[in-house]
Amino acid sequence: LRMASASGEMKAKESKQGKKKPTTLEMLASAYERVPEHERAKDHPTSVCLNLLQNSPEKLLDVIPITMRACRECGLPPGIKFPPGKSLMKAYYEVDREVNGKPSQELDAEAKKAAYQTWMEMSQTLDKTLKLLFDKAKDHLGS
Repeated sequence: LRMASASGEMKAKESKQGKKKPTTLEMLASAYERVPEHERAKDHPTSVCLNLLQNSPEKLLDVIPITMRACRECGLPPGIKFPPGKSLMKAYYEVDREVNGKPSQELDAEAKKAAYQTWMEMSQTLDKTLKLLFDKAKDHLGS
């Protein structure tokens, strides 16, 4: 009985604090709804990419919000070249901007240069992570 009461108290506190930010998986699901309809076909590489991400360890997913923070800082969508993840990550960026907004302050030239460098590095890291997921899945499936 005490646990149910504590759980109710926690929910009451949550609702008083306002809306909780969505998780990476929730934002991925929202982003997926924004990709072109043909990419939502079950066997399309974008759908496979979403499925692989949804079944990945949480630590691996950390690269997504970190990349999106870098994207927000310089105002550019992630520079993903890997086709299966490209439109999903672009849509995720749109969702992220709606949830987190734009940076509140203008960056000076030096900070812009640093933000762009971070954006480039994080975009490459996310791109490589998506490729790695596909490679590991292919190895696992033996194809």
